[in-house]
Amino acid sequence: MRLRYKRAGAKEREQIRTWRYEGAYVPFNYALEVGGWLDAFPKDRIYSVEAESRIVGVFFLIERNDRRWEYRILVHPQELGQGLGKRITLLALREARCLGIDELMLLVRQDHDVAYRLYRSVGFVETGMVREWVAGELIMMRQMVKPLA
Repeated sequence: MRLRYKRAGAKEREQIRTWRYEGAYVPFNYALEVGGWLDAFPKDRIYSVEAESRIVGVFFLIERNDRRWEYRILVHPQELGQGLGKRITLLALREARCLGIDELMLLVRQDHDVAYRLYRSVGFVETGMVREWVAGELIMMRQMVKPLA
C-alpha cells in the first residue's frame, strides 16, 4: 500500500473528525472532537495521509519554539495494528527535515507501550515524564525527543 501525504484541507479535516475509536483506543476520541487537535493547531501543519484514495492517518507538526517542534499522529481506527503508525511517522520525519526542523518532541501516554516501542524504533529517546491534562484528566506522559539536524 503506497502512502501519500498532503496538507489537510477543510474537507479532509471534516472527514477525519468522523472517526471513532473503540476499546482501548476510546481515550483518543477527544482529539477528534470540536476544540480537539483538528481545531487547536495551525491548519497548515496538519497533514492527511492517504492510501488508495482514502485517508488512513493524520499527523501534526506543531511549532513550539525556533528549534523544537511537536509531533502528533492519529491512525484511522480501522487501520490500527497494521504498521501504519510507523510508516506515517517516517513520512512525518521526512517532512520535518524538509521544513528544516532541528528536533521533534512528542508525548506518549505512559501506558501506551505499542506507541512507545514504535517511537523508539525510529530513533526517539525518552527524556522524562510529565503530567498533561487530557480531556479533563491528568495523565502521565513520557516525553520523547528525536534530533533531526
